[in-house]
Amino acid sequence: MLRLSIRSFSLSSKCLTNYGFIGLGQMGQHMARHIYDNLESNDKLYVYDTVASCTTNFIKNVTENKPTNSSQLKGLNSLQDFTNNSKIDNKQLDFIITMVPEGKHVKSVVKELVESYKKNGYNNQIPTTFIDSSTIDIPTSTEIHEFVKTEIPEFDFIDAPVSGGVAGARKATLSFMLSRDSINDISPSLVILLNKMGKNIFPCGSKHGTGLAAKLSNNYLLAITNIAVADSFQLAKAFGLNLQNYAKLVAVSTGKSWASVDNCPIPGVYPENNLPADVGYKGGFITKLTRKDVTLATQSAKSKDRFLFLGEIGQYWYDKACEREDIANRDLGVFFEWLGDLQLNEKGELIDEKRK
Repeated sequence: MLRLSIRSFSLSSKCLTNYGFIGLGQMGQHMARHIYDNLESNDKLYVYDTVASCTTNFIKNVTENKPTNSSQLKGLNSLQDFTNNSKIDNKQLDFIITMVPEGKHVKSVVKELVESYKKNGYNNQIPTTFIDSSTIDIPTSTEIHEFVKTEIPEFDFIDAPVSGGVAGARKATLSFMLSRDSINDISPSLVILLNKMGKNIFPCGSKHGTGLAAKLSNNYLLAITNIAVADSFQLAKAFGLNLQNYAKLVAVSTGKSWASVDNCPIPGVYPENNLPADVGYKGGFITKLTRKDVTLATQSAKSKDRFLFLGEIGQYWYDKACEREDIANRDLGVFFEWLGDLQLNEKGELIDEKRK
């Protein structure tokens, strides 16, 4: 994989660019905010979420923080609005970014948009590019790509998943993984867009789905590492170690990882970083989405006749953790808390004290 940071590229947008953003959740709201904050004087940003209050709150928050760009932002009420010239100031959108939970959501959104474009008419001289930053399965992404190219050949659908978590989205330090062979295969206007939201762009290969392949490989590593970090910290706790001190030791030792430092599961270690552990593991990258990524990675490995040695056992522990809604819907660092709730009964079997 070619790894290339292009944050320092000197590129500027000189003509009107219309951006669309769909999905204003934990990650999407920050990504869209950075686009808004970095709009050129002629640019426009159109946002939408299936939960209307997310759209309303997003507009309220970003315009209060930077009112100078408020005239360049508009919330839409439906997907059809993205293809309605009267709603988007009579210029077709150049890019539409999707950041939604699952493949079925991406498929539904893009299908509706394409059908709406075909119904309302489109300008093939200003082709729209769909940028999907969701983490979904490769076959579904490929199916969507082929659907777009078949229905409107001038349009494109690119898989561009991200790494860096909610903290990376908040700080605009995300890494984007694209199904492109080299940096020269990425249009300058797309580089401009991605640089508004992140720090690195990694071309992963010419075949559609290679961006997702890189993402799933990375997130598999994260998910398994997260279990090991939680287990290690529970071991340190059993030894009676001061966990804050132990966390600092790990941060400068061979056990260092993203899960142990950047998303440290021990409260109070890095208060300046506003980590999920300091607010009851709220927000962040929730456990059930981590489970989804482990499942996708394991399934994808089988399609390539590759056995993941920790895949099935990783799936098992994330499945067990997600049996509790309070664990499933909090940041993956909550695994530390959950492992602490597991106890051995008189038969030597692990039981969850909170599920009694």
